[in-house]
Parts: sequence; structure tokens; C-alpha cells
Amino acid sequence: MQTTRENFLRRGSIVLAGAIFIIDTATSLTIAVAVLYVTVILMSVAVFSYRGVLGITLGCMLLTIASFWISHPISPTSQAFTRCLVSLIAISVTALFALRNKAANDELHVQLSQLSQTHDAIMIRTLEGTVTHWNRGAETLYGWSRSEAIGKNLVELIRLKPQQPLEEIVATVLQTGSWESEPDSFKRNGERMTVASRCTLLRDKRGKPVGILATHNDVTERNQAVKALRRSEAFLAGAQRISRTSSIGIKVPGGEIYGSEEARRILEFNEDERPSLLSLVDKTHPEDRTIIEQAIRDVLKDEPKIDLEYRLQMADGRIKYVHMLTHPVRDCSGNREYVGALMDVTASKLAEEALHRSQIELAHITRITTLGELVASIAHEVNQPLAAMAANGEAGLRWLSRDQPDLDEAAICIQRMLAEARRASEVILRIRALSKKDDPQYRSLDLREVVEESLALMRAEAKHHNVRLSAVLPNACFVVHGDRVQLQQVIINLIMNAMQAMAGQDKKRRLGVQLRCSAQGEPLLAVIDSGPGIDPLLLPDIFEPFFTTKAQGMGMGLPICRAIIEKHGGRIWADPHATQGATICVSLPPVTS
Repeated sequence: MQTTRENFLRRGSIVLAGAIFIIDTATSLTIAVAVLYVTVILMSVAVFSYRGVLGITLGCMLLTIASFWISHPISPTSQAFTRCLVSLIAISVTALFALRNKAANDELHVQLSQLSQTHDAIMIRTLEGTVTHWNRGAETLYGWSRSEAIGKNLVELIRLKPQQPLEEIVATVLQTGSWESEPDSFKRNGERMTVASRCTLLRDKRGKPVGILATHNDVTERNQAVKALRRSEAFLAGAQRISRTSSIGIKVPGGEIYGSEEARRILEFNEDERPSLLSLVDKTHPEDRTIIEQAIRDVLKDEPKIDLEYRLQMADGRIKYVHMLTHPVRDCSGNREYVGALMDVTASKLAEEALHRSQIELAHITRITTLGELVASIAHEVNQPLAAMAANGEAGLRWLSRDQPDLDEAAICIQRMLAEARRASEVILRIRALSKKDDPQYRSLDLREVVEESLALMRAEAKHHNVRLSAVLPNACFVVHGDRVQLQQVIINLIMNAMQAMAGQDKKRRLGVQLRCSAQGEPLLAVIDSGPGIDPLLLPDIFEPFFTTKAQGMGMGLPICRAIIEKHGGRIWADPHATQGATICVSLPPVTS
């Protein structure tokens, strides 16, 4: 229909221009017939382009001049010349306004065309709800063509489901001029979606409301993504609260700290407080501030990783243990920051300390139990020097009771008494050391000396059990880092276990202690007995707590030995290739100078 109308106007304007030219040229009318060319120009505005209208205007002016030239003599003073001039002026003025209006209309049509091409669904409805405009975006979004939508009720067409009554929405638009929400609606195929709806009130020139312009955008996927993100954030926050682990970031070089809510809770920063490295130092335990200060220097030097554990001292005096692990990253602008995790390890640290105390107490109880088993041998070890001291004392008195006291012999007896006293004192000191319940004192020591001191306590016990105790101790230093008492406890436990394993046999009982370097260069201690050995099926279990093959055993000796050796960074195992008896091996990391 639009094309037919345009063709009719084009042909009509040409025919009309020709008719005006004929009438103006062939008749003797004394009126300005050429003024009628303005009708041709007005008709051309609707169907021709800007250049086309300009061409039509020039054509009409030429036709006017040509008609005047043909039918009238050239005389500036004649009435025909005046009519021609008036006609030309009328044509020019009409063309000027027509072209200005044409340019404005063309620009408006371009804008409308561009607007119609937008992906947004743009709809105009009357105040009663009837659709009067339906752009291509609306066609794409809802599936209804423009011809199908025009004249229909908008709410019924798209089955709009706003959160409030439609009457309230219209009242809001009339009162405020706009309304925004995200209601649900339906496509032509029945698919439900959520749209971002924005409504604007339209008014006529007198300011009277005439309609509502609405734009719709499908935000279903966006909302689903937002919900998934919020759900993920909630899960993450919950997991962080349960695990006491938070995400944290440190901007460099400013030192600003940002992180999750769990990080703020762990560090106990107020809502209005901006965390920074300086405020973190203020919350650090005074004894651990050097750790944080060193970490700050590492951050400024762009270290590849920051891994530290330190204590926080809260305002009420509470102590928190935290573990921070971060690494540097750069954003798209090249700014550097450290991101990672901050963990509240207070509970595990306190549990570790409690376990440590329990291990110390258990090791002490085991040593006391061992000393109880050695009481007869200890008494023998002490009685021997005491008896020797008594004998030397009596001998000294006899040398002094003579008519001519032999002072030299008496002095020798006194020297022997002092030697025996020192021997008894050393036994008591070793027993005291084993019976004390102190925290481990780790220092560099010679493992050979530790073995010799342990053997000195066990020789009498070995003799009591008819065990031939031998030792192979090279004349060299085996320097390790450890606690002397705990290592003595391990050696004594292994020797006691070996002697108890051989208690029921009639053949010769031999027990050897060897100290050497392993193939890896580590000090290695081996306790070898001639007993019945260990069942290969039981080898994996002998170091487990409460596992024992003895009728009266508690099954704690070897597990305690393993705990002590592992605490020292070493290993303890039973040699599965022992051909006779059992061999228990202990290796410790050497101290390198």
C-alpha cells in the first residue's frame, strides 16, 4: 500500500506539473498560474529524497521561466513579468520550508529506524492498555509480529505477572512519570522469562497523558547467574566459617588489606575499620611482631610466596594462632597485590600443645615404669659402690689405728671411697634425669655418649637376666640434634624389650648394640637379640599403640619410641631380613656443620 501511494504521488506530481505548464503557456489567464507549482513541490516532499525535491523545485522554476519566455514578450515592467517573479518567489519560499521540513523528517525517520533496530523491546500502549507501537525488538523477544500485536491488550498479550496490581502501576506512572521492576512474562511459545521493565509516561503538546512507553529486556539468565553467584558466595562463606579459613588480599605498596567476612571475623576488625598491614602489626603478639615485620619486607621485595604462622593478641587478652599463605598477582593495570588464605589454627594449635603435653606425660610414665622394672639392678648398681666405700673406710681406719699410722695407705683408701661415691652419684644422676618430667631440650649431642650412658644403666639388668650384653661403638662422633633423656629412653626401651623377648629361652642369650653410619650417611643404631624373632605377619603392627605379644604388656613401649624418633626427624623399623632373633634399627638425621 505504501509503494502504490508513493507511485501515485510521483506520477501525479509529474502530471500536475505538466498540466500547470500547459495552462500557463497556452492560455491567456492574467493570474499567476505558476504559483500552483508549490502543490507539486509539496507532493514531492512525501515521495522524493532531499535531492529529488531540490530537483523538482529547480524544474518547476525552469518551467515557469520557460512558459513566460514562450507566451509573453520580455518586459520587466509588464504584468506577466511580475506574475512570473511572484511565482518564482512563491516556489522558492515553499521549497525552502519544504526542504527544511524534509531534512527534519528524514532525520526523525533515521532515528526511528535506528530505534526500531535496537534489541530492546519497545512498546507503546494507551492508558487503557492497547498496543499502538511494537518494534522489531519486541517481535524478536516475544514472537508476536507487529501486525499481530497492534490493537491488542499488552498485559494480556504477553501475560505480564508484576509483583503489584496493574492499577497501582498505572497510578505510579501517572504520579511519578516512570516505573521500573522485573516482572515475569511469557513468550508466544509459552516460555516464561523475567524482564527488566521500564515504563515512561507519554504526554501530548498540552501535557495531557496519552500513553505509556515500555521497554523490556530478558534478564532471566542474568538473574539465574546472580542467584547462582549468591548461592556460591553463601556456600563459600559457610565453608569458611566452618573451616575457619578465609580469603585475603594485600595491596602493594599501600598495604591495604581486603578479604572475606571470615577474614574480618578472624582478625576482629570493626565494620568501620579499614584493615592494613600497620593495623595487623598492632594486633600481633609482641613476641611475634618480628615475623610480621619480616613478612612486610618480603612483600615489598616481591617475594614469590609468603607463608607464616604467628599469634594475634586480642583487645581482651585472648591469644589466636593464625596461618597466612599468599602469593603475588598482577591485575590488568599492572598493579601488584598478594592474595591467598588466612586460617585460624587456634584450635589445632591448642590441641597440638595438649597432645604434646600428653606425650611428655606418657613418656615420663613409661620411664618411671621402666625404672620400676630396673629397681633391682639399680639397687645393685648403687650397693656396689656403697659396699666398696664401707670396705675402704674400714681399711682406712685400720691403717690409721696402727702404732705407726700409715698415712699413704689411708689416703689411697680415701681416694677409692671418693671414686666409689662419684660412681654412685653418676648412677643417681642418670636415674634422676630419666625420672624428671621436663619439656624436651633439643641440642646438638653425640649419640655415642648417649648410647654409653644407657648401657651403663643396663649392664646390671643384663647380668640379672643372664644376658651377654655387647656393644660395637666406633671411636667417632655421631652428632645429632635431639633431647638426651628421650633418646636414652628409646635405647633403654629397646634393650629391655630385647631382654624380655629372650627371657623364656634356655640357649645363650646375647644382645648386641651397634652404632654405625647408614648408606645415606645417617647415624644408625641397631639393637640385635638372639630371641625367637618377630613373626613377619606382625611386623606392620608392632609400632601401633596397644599392640603387644606379652601377657602383661601394655603395648606402649615401641609406639612411644616411634613418636620420639619421628619427633627427632628420624625413622625406626624392624629389619625384616634378620636371620636370627630380632633387629630394631633407628636412624637420625646428622648435624652438618
